[in-house]
Amino acid sequence: MKPGYILTIILASVLVLSFAMVALNKDVLQKQSPQWLPPSSLTIRDVDVKPVEVTSARIEVNVTAYINHAGSKTKNATMLIRAINSDTKLLETQVFTPIPETESDIEKTLSVSTNLNVERNGGYELNILLFDNGSIRDSGTVNIQGLDAMTPESKRSGVTVNNIDFTVANVSAGKVSIKSDIYLENKGPDVSDNLKLIVKAREANSNLIADKTNAETGTIQNETTAVKTVQLVVPDEYNYMVVVELWRGETLINTWEKPVLLAPTKTVPKESVEKKMNLEVSKFVREAGSSAAAVSKEQMFGGYPAPTATPKEPGFEIYAAISALMVVFILRRRL
Repeated sequence: MKPGYILTIILASVLVLSFAMVALNKDVLQKQSPQWLPPSSLTIRDVDVKPVEVTSARIEVNVTAYINHAGSKTKNATMLIRAINSDTKLLETQVFTPIPETESDIEKTLSVSTNLNVERNGGYELNILLFDNGSIRDSGTVNIQGLDAMTPESKRSGVTVNNIDFTVANVSAGKVSIKSDIYLENKGPDVSDNLKLIVKAREANSNLIADKTNAETGTIQNETTAVKTVQLVVPDEYNYMVVVELWRGETLINTWEKPVLLAPTKTVPKESVEKKMNLEVSKFVREAGSSAAAVSKEQMFGGYPAPTATPKEPGFEIYAAISALMVVFILRRRL
């Protein structure tokens, strides 16, 4: 091939390539410059706090922050939560959690969660800080109070005592047998466990335990009430506080109290002193087949004989009748 033909082919190829570049309107020899974006922006929109686990001493809460991201891509973004005691203003604990990275040209809201473990007997200020590339982008504070009002997991049963009724079953040799009817209501969503009941009779002044007995609640359907009856024998002429304790294994769940007064007192307003009342406990014994109609007149009047009607003696009534007759006689004479 002649050198002139080779030169002609090269020149033609260059021309074709030039026309193609002009037609595509694209510079293939230079790299396109990247689009400029503003710096990353992180802002807190809302925060949710909910309990995860509650024990007698501590509580674990979940903190979920809703973070709005805009601008360029974040770099090593993190969320710091600091729990400050509301009373002492001391730092109780703190925790870091990473904020996930997003596409640089998309604005969206992120959900970032972490757990925090604090003591149950206090209130706290939760300070939330958002970091991006070592700088604070936003911050906020959430207060949590009344944590001690939350029932620990180990003490949740749904069973409560609505009322306690007392009946004197027997009196003998200075001892009183008291029948206690305990009304147990299951307010939980499910059938309750079979829990243990410990019922005590504590003397009001000395706090001595006069008697104690154990029982079981049995399984109670939800939204129903069961009545459990126990017997206590205590010395007569004392006042007592009957205590009902609810146990699950070795854990005390709850306690209830109600007084039983076998030696009641009466306050006299004028003298502001207390006087002892004579209460015969034997009058409150409920035997089988007894009814209100069988109560004697002597029992109705507190042990004293019932009052009887006494004949009236002549008095001023006779003189009043004589005076009326004299007035009528005088009026007839004048007429």
